[in-house]
Amino acid sequence: MTFTGDERAQSVQVGAVLLFGVLIIAFSSYQAFAVPEQNREVEFNHNQQVQTQLQDLRNAIVSVPGQPSRQAVSVQLGTRYPSRLVATNPGPPSGLLYTDGTNNESQNLTVRNAEARNPETADYWNGTAPRHYNTGAIAYKPEYNVYGGAPETVYEHSVVYNRFREGNITLSEQAMVDGRDITLVALNGSLSRSASDSVTVDVEPKSQSSRTVRVTNPTATSNVSVSFLSRLPASEWSVLLEDQIDPNPGNESNEKYVANVTGAEGPGSLYNVTIVFERGPTYRLKMAKAGVGSGSTDESEAYLTTVSDADVTVKQGDSEEITLEVRDAYNNPVSGVTVNGSDTGAVDPSKATTGNDGQVTFEYQADSVGTNQVNFSLQPLGTPFDGETPENVSVSIEVTAGSETGGNNGNSERIGLAYNNDALALDNDDDDNIPGGLEYTFTNTHNQRVAITNVGLTSQSTDADRLSDKLGGNYLPSRVELYIEGNLNNGYTDINGGTNLPTTIALETGPPQVSGQSDAIVYLYEFRPGLNDATNMSGKSVTKTITYTFPDGETRATAFTLTGDYSESDPDIRPPIVDFGMVKHNSNGNSNDDIQFNFRVADKSGIDRVKVTVTDKNDKELNSVTKNPSSGSLVEGSLDLTKNNAVNNNNNQVSVTITLIDNTGNTHICEGTIATSDTDLIDERGLRCRTP
Repeated sequence: MTFTGDERAQSVQVGAVLLFGVLIIAFSSYQAFAVPEQNREVEFNHNQQVQTQLQDLRNAIVSVPGQPSRQAVSVQLGTRYPSRLVATNPGPPSGLLYTDGTNNESQNLTVRNAEARNPETADYWNGTAPRHYNTGAIAYKPEYNVYGGAPETVYEHSVVYNRFREGNITLSEQAMVDGRDITLVALNGSLSRSASDSVTVDVEPKSQSSRTVRVTNPTATSNVSVSFLSRLPASEWSVLLEDQIDPNPGNESNEKYVANVTGAEGPGSLYNVTIVFERGPTYRLKMAKAGVGSGSTDESEAYLTTVSDADVTVKQGDSEEITLEVRDAYNNPVSGVTVNGSDTGAVDPSKATTGNDGQVTFEYQADSVGTNQVNFSLQPLGTPFDGETPENVSVSIEVTAGSETGGNNGNSERIGLAYNNDALALDNDDDDNIPGGLEYTFTNTHNQRVAITNVGLTSQSTDADRLSDKLGGNYLPSRVELYIEGNLNNGYTDINGGTNLPTTIALETGPPQVSGQSDAIVYLYEFRPGLNDATNMSGKSVTKTITYTFPDGETRATAFTLTGDYSESDPDIRPPIVDFGMVKHNSNGNSNDDIQFNFRVADKSGIDRVKVTVTDKNDKELNSVTKNPSSGSLVEGSLDLTKNNAVNNNNNQVSVTITLIDNTGNTHICEGTIATSDTDLIDERGLRCRTP
């Protein structure tokens, strides 16, 4: 038998080899192209996640001024690729989170030409010595396998931005400058972590409080300024500060107070950036220090200042409390510090230790008539004593034989809660770009602290007859209808749906408290015509009656009118400041009822006369009296009603109208209704004031 070659199986073998080759090529293509592209997407998405987490870290740092407790922020430094059945992945990518410059004393933030309004605080903030604060940046540098164009994400000076080879892209707004508010948060500590997993960054407040220091330029030719080192050039900071830069420096009618942003070359790749503020305005400086990582340091005492008045008047035989505060270089209170006081035995105690609020209180016993100087110091007292050094405070005390005049202090405009004539019309970022809110400050001219209980509000404009913030969720200034920021305690009221005017608003939280001879900031948002969009409050006036109490329970009310963006060059339309101590109905049984009243007035042009009128529920005049006081003097009297039981259990009532006429003929009216016998309009919180 002859056998020939059989080639039938060769086609199957060749096909199997070809198929295997195709699979090898396909797998190689998948490994070479598809896997890297998928991993690139994983790395890109991770980078977006880290950018969001760096913004969370930024928010934790910039909120330190109002946040007494530490906050923890998680940052995912690396990521993981998805598991694959046959293809292989490179090692998991990681990233480096590190601080830069935070422990380098040459890399700092500097405040220049800032002089405090408080004379004792001005011993430290004197406008001459620049104040330096070490700070730096915190950055994330990714180490990806595929995504080669990933940026380095940096936080510095309240801003988060991405650094690409071609340039920078900001991810957040700046929070350093907002109108006349300057908020500076220094970053301290050392951090360097490289990993593929997440790390937790603890942001610890090393110096914080809600304290603000009012500063201005010390001379007519100097400007308050803030300088710092940054990886962003001045041109990019100008863009960040665009809505704060005044195109016409010196124009105080708008809410823009940055005169210029300048830059110069700094060390290495850094720029030296300076924000220059306009001359003249008073700025609210708030500072804090945040620690991250290890090696962050606490702050010690830097200066001693007054909380109560630095010049005190007291009657012979009475006593007066003197409250002082120890602060660090960031203007925040320092506890556990001994303050020494001495005045030949008239001060009790001779030394005291600051509490958590950084304050100590001494009591001065007025034994003999005359003027005395009481000295306090962080150091042992000795001679000679220099009251102008930051660690020393001198208080001048005038002891009189007669009664004192409370909050007048020799200035006819400083009565009660004195309005500082600085109201600004501002927007609360509700996307309508209309400055429908008002912000202003007042000074507690008394020598002791006061607590604000409620605010009466009357609008002088028909297109601003309602107050409604229309924003919710955050009980912060400009986010509620009424917010009062006192130097001792804050308070606010959030009214669901707003309120029509006129109205009286009780403080829901607080109450806000303001120490003697100190300022408070009031926020009112926003004024509207009915339920419509906000009204531009520039040039529009609102009259307020603020009711407040002293520690001994005495209640008073101060009334004044504020005008949005008021300018000294505008006509003087301000009404007098009126501080009411009592407007009380007395039921005298078989004798005639009467109205007892006392208050002080203050006005730039003076008060010509004051008329007090009382009417019954049918608008019939029961009695009236006219007085001619001098500005700052006490107006008091008793007005007979000429009939018994003008207010009784039969729901009778009397209305009291106090009309003040200034020297220019303008009238200003304060009025209220008493519906219960033996009650005080001040205690009843029914008094409202307005300018016709």
